[in-house]
Formats: sequence, C-alpha cells, structure tokens
Amino acid sequence: MNSSPAKGCLVALAGLAVLAVLFTAVRFYGGKWLDQYERPWAYSTTDPLLVGQWEGQFNDPDGVAKTLRLTIDLPETDEERLERASRKRRLRNSRNRGGFDGSATVTSRLGREDYEVYGVVDREDGHVFSLNFDAVDGRFAITPNFYINDTDKTGNRWTGDQLVTQLEFAYHLPGRTWSSSADPRFSRKVPVQLHRVTKQ
Repeated sequence: MNSSPAKGCLVALAGLAVLAVLFTAVRFYGGKWLDQYERPWAYSTTDPLLVGQWEGQFNDPDGVAKTLRLTIDLPETDEERLERASRKRRLRNSRNRGGFDGSATVTSRLGREDYEVYGVVDREDGHVFSLNFDAVDGRFAITPNFYINDTDKTGNRWTGDQLVTQLEFAYHLPGRTWSSSADPRFSRKVPVQLHRVTKQ
C-alpha cells in the first residue's frame, strides 16, 4: 500500500527540521571550538582569561588615591552565538577577532567616574593588548579632575590573575579640557597593577 502524499510531505518536513537543527548545532559548537583556538584569552577552558573583572589602586597626577574596577566582556555570548548560528545566511564578521569591549569605574573621594572601554589583543602575543577609555556619554561630571584618557599600549600585559597597564590622562575643567606643557602633571603616565576579582 502506497503512502499518502500528505504523509510523505510530513516526513520530508520532519527530515528538513532535523537537518536544520543539526546544521545549527554544528555551527554553534564548531564556532565555540574555533574560538578556543583563535581567542583563548576569552574562551579557553584550561587557561586564565583576560575577560572578567579586575581591580587595582592608583594615584592620579594630582596625587588623588583612586580605585579602578575594570570589566572585560566576552566578545560573543552563547545566546548571541546561537542566534548567529541559526541564521540561514551567514553574515560576514568584519570585526577584528582580537577585539573586545567592556566598562570601567573609578572611585575616589571626588566621586565616581564611568567609562566604556575597548581594545584589541595582539595576535602574536596573546597577553599583550591595547586598552582605550571613553567617558560614558562624554560626561565629565567631576571637575576639575584628571580623567583616564588612554593607556600606553606598550605597557599593557596580563598574566594569570595579574593585569598591568599604564594610564594616560586628560584634565577636565567645567566644559573644557586643559593642558600645559610646562606642568609635568599633564604628561604623567601612571602604572597600575590590577588583580582578578572573579575566579573562573
């Protein structure tokens, strides 16, 4: 007895659904495996990661004691990876594979400074990276004050649970920035050592 056309269509649709699930799973887990190789600083299951939370203390060029809390986010969460893997057409990822984003806060007796951070991990040496700071929404609520402006990229390195960076600053007055070549404070670079806050 021959199967009905409707039953045949249902079997074909079920087969296509299974293939779609398998295809998504292969792309999802294949992408995770590839990231463990290409971006071990974010996805390694055996080595310490750059992503996570870090904290350290420093004195700004005015000598004000401050605490820096830095968060480096995963470049792509499992939810984002699954959404990308389930797309029918694969979108080209033009972003630098070593790139990362995050956030930072600086607290002191003056108040709280909020930053967005971003950077790129060096391909040759996965423990060297660039790190840039931008005040959230360009707001400099505490003035006068030395805000973190950038880091000296030659001094950024992390190993295990220690991260070292060298901060550069911009001096903000109400509504404007100020600098003087005659004042060494404005060109001072401040090294800071951060320790990991969250264990993996």
